[in-house]
Amino acid sequence: MKQLFIALIAGFAIALSSCGPEPPPEIIPPGGGLNDTTLIDVTELPPLIIPPDNPLTVAGVDLGRHLFYDKLLSGDQTQACATCHNQKLAFTDNGNAVSEGIRGDFGNRNTMSIFNLMWSKDLFWDSRAGSLRELATMPIENPIEMDARIEDVLVRLNNSTMYKEKFKNAFGVDTILEEHLAKGLEQFLLTITSDNSKFDKANRGEVSLTEKELRGFDVLKIKGCFNCHSSSLLHDNKSHNTALDKDPTDLGLQEFTKNYEDRHKFKTPSLRNIMVSGPYMHDGRFETIEEVVRFYEDVMPNLNLPVNANAPEDMKIAPRNKISVNEMEDLKAFLHTLTDETFLTNPKFSDPF
Repeated sequence: MKQLFIALIAGFAIALSSCGPEPPPEIIPPGGGLNDTTLIDVTELPPLIIPPDNPLTVAGVDLGRHLFYDKLLSGDQTQACATCHNQKLAFTDNGNAVSEGIRGDFGNRNTMSIFNLMWSKDLFWDSRAGSLRELATMPIENPIEMDARIEDVLVRLNNSTMYKEKFKNAFGVDTILEEHLAKGLEQFLLTITSDNSKFDKANRGEVSLTEKELRGFDVLKIKGCFNCHSSSLLHDNKSHNTALDKDPTDLGLQEFTKNYEDRHKFKTPSLRNIMVSGPYMHDGRFETIEEVVRFYEDVMPNLNLPVNANAPEDMKIAPRNKISVNEMEDLKAFLHTLTDETFLTNPKFSDPF
C-alpha cells in the first residue's frame, strides 16, 4: 500500500551538542496510505504547528520531559502533569471519568489523551488554549488541578541546580522565567507521536487486517463516523454539538467564544488508542465504547452533519440501521487495530526520574 509520508519532518533545529540526553523521538506524521481498497485518505493533514521561536532541541525536549513528570510543578508538590496523564493509557487519567486535584477537588472534564499534538489546534475540550505553550501552564495554575502559583514554581526551579543546568542547556538562560517553563513543556509535548498501530502498518503495507477487522472498518465508514474522525489523525480538528450534553452548566466551546452557535460544542477526540483511553466523552460519562456507539447510532440520523461520500446511497438519506451484536464485535476488532503499543511503551516518553 502506498505510503504517503515516509520522510522525517525537515527543518527542526535539533541540537547535537551538550551533555547527555539522547535525541528526541523521530517526528513523523501518522502513517497512512490510500489505494483502491481504501482505508483512510491522509492526503489532507492539517499543517504542522511547530513554533518558529521554539525549535525542537535535544536539551529542550529532555527538559520538558523532566518537567512533565516532576511533582515540583504542583502547589504542594504531590502531583505532576503525568499524574493525570498515564502513558500506558495514551496519557489519560487511569480510567477516571474526571481528575482529582491536589486538594481533593474534581473537575468536570475528562482528561484528554496526548499525542500527535503537532497537528492539533484549539486545545482542550472547549478549545480555550490556542497553543501548546498556552496549554502547558493552565493545569499548573488551575485551583482544582495542580493549584500552584507560577511564581512559586519558578522559585523552586531557580533553586534547583539540575534545572538551572537544564534550562541553561535548552535556552541559554541563567534565570528561569515562565516563558522558558512553557517552552520546555511545549517541546516535549510536540514529540509525543502515535503512528505505529496495526492500522498504520496495514496502511504502509507491512501487515494485513483480518476480515473481522475490515468488516469493523466498514461499519465505522457506513455509519458516518469518519465524517468527524477523519484523516489519519482520526479527528477533524473541529468542535461539534452532537446532542450529547443537555446540561446547561457546561457550555463547551461557547464558554470560550461567547457565541451562542458554539453552545455544547466539544473538540473531536482521535480514535487512535481509543480502546485504552476510556471512559469517554468530555465528561467521561460512558465507561465502554459500546455505550458510545449506541449513543451515536441513535442520535446520528438527527444531526446536521455532512454525510460520508463513501456510504451507500440508501445510507445517505435513510436513518442508519441499528448495529447488530456481530457488527459491534467487528467494530471493536477494528478499533483495537488503532492501539499503538510502541507509543504506549516508548521509553522516550516515559518517566526520566
